[in-house]
Amino acid sequence: MMKPDKPKVRRIMSAARRRKLKRTAGLRRRGSAGSPGPGREAGYQAGWRDGYRSGRWVAISQHIAKPRVAYVIPGCSISGGVAVVLQHANRLQQRGYDVQLVSQDGHTVVDWHPNEVPIVTEANAAQDRDVVIATFWSTTHTARRIPAHHRFYFIQSDESRFYKPGSRLSRMAWATYKSQDFAFLTMAGWLQRWLQQTFHRKSVYIPNGLDLTLMHEAEPLAPRGGRVRVLLEGPIAVPNKGMSEAFAAVQQLDCEIWCVSSAGSPHPSWRCDRFFERVPYEQMKHIYSSCDILLKMSKVESFLYPPLEMMACGGVPVVADVTGTDEYLVHGYNSLIVPNDARSAAAAVASLIADPAQRELLKAGGQATYLNWSWDRSIDLLETALRGGGGI
Repeated sequence: MMKPDKPKVRRIMSAARRRKLKRTAGLRRRGSAGSPGPGREAGYQAGWRDGYRSGRWVAISQHIAKPRVAYVIPGCSISGGVAVVLQHANRLQQRGYDVQLVSQDGHTVVDWHPNEVPIVTEANAAQDRDVVIATFWSTTHTARRIPAHHRFYFIQSDESRFYKPGSRLSRMAWATYKSQDFAFLTMAGWLQRWLQQTFHRKSVYIPNGLDLTLMHEAEPLAPRGGRVRVLLEGPIAVPNKGMSEAFAAVQQLDCEIWCVSSAGSPHPSWRCDRFFERVPYEQMKHIYSSCDILLKMSKVESFLYPPLEMMACGGVPVVADVTGTDEYLVHGYNSLIVPNDARSAAAAVASLIADPAQRELLKAGGQATYLNWSWDRSIDLLETALRGGGGI
């Protein structure tokens, strides 16, 4: 006996199910056969990339991995700010970090300071960085374009002061301190206070250090002990470094005058017994060790490295009062701090020329001072900041 056919049951598809099928069919039509469409592919890539970076950051925050770091520098020319960045980068790399320097000016070689870290242009910048650090106001735009999990802005001065007040460049530099997409690092207490008071922005203080393998008393180019020798240091071509004022201060003094400039030469009318231009950093200790007194008359500074270097090489600094002097200079203990005019500077230098005992007293204070400026403590603080994820 034949079994009767089972009645056919018509399944009713829900409206939600029909919409889902239509969406799936549309995606398949837009993509190639058997593969997701371009919209989904981009989503997969973005999701993988963001998920990978987030996962790495969990490992970094738990001290399982170290962040990959890129510093963006304006260029490779001689600069105190770039020298500090090189110390950060070299020392992080020595501690096992993957570090890269990204240069904006197209040059990828530093020939004036020790460097162990690869330097590349933006076009060749690694795309796998966990942290990107801007180091000058003009580097912030480049730092934003490099993919990263966190971004920092290492502020080494009020760079709006480098330009004519009210000028376009001055305003552009000032605007970067209002940025909300960077966490701030700085290397001077006065800058930390200024950022808080002016822009209501907190910053992490990473004090500068002194590399005692590069800066210490060394064989002089000419021995001390005869006529007192005064060193003037700074780029002559940069007016706010006060080199013309420094030369004016010493013109009539009974001393030998040496000058080091990274840009520009002394005017023919200026008295100068020996001139050095674009001196590699590791050679500076021989010049410092040849001189008794350093005169600095900058109008704009953030930290003032040369006086600390002069102390490490057995000399005495005379410094015109400017931002940054309060980091380590103490008048009458390790230096003389004077009003920023040629007459005051001349009187201070003359007093040291005439009083060897005072020079020895200040020299002793300087020796006690520079030993407190170790790079190790600074890089410890930098590691904490980078791992902490304070960057945005």
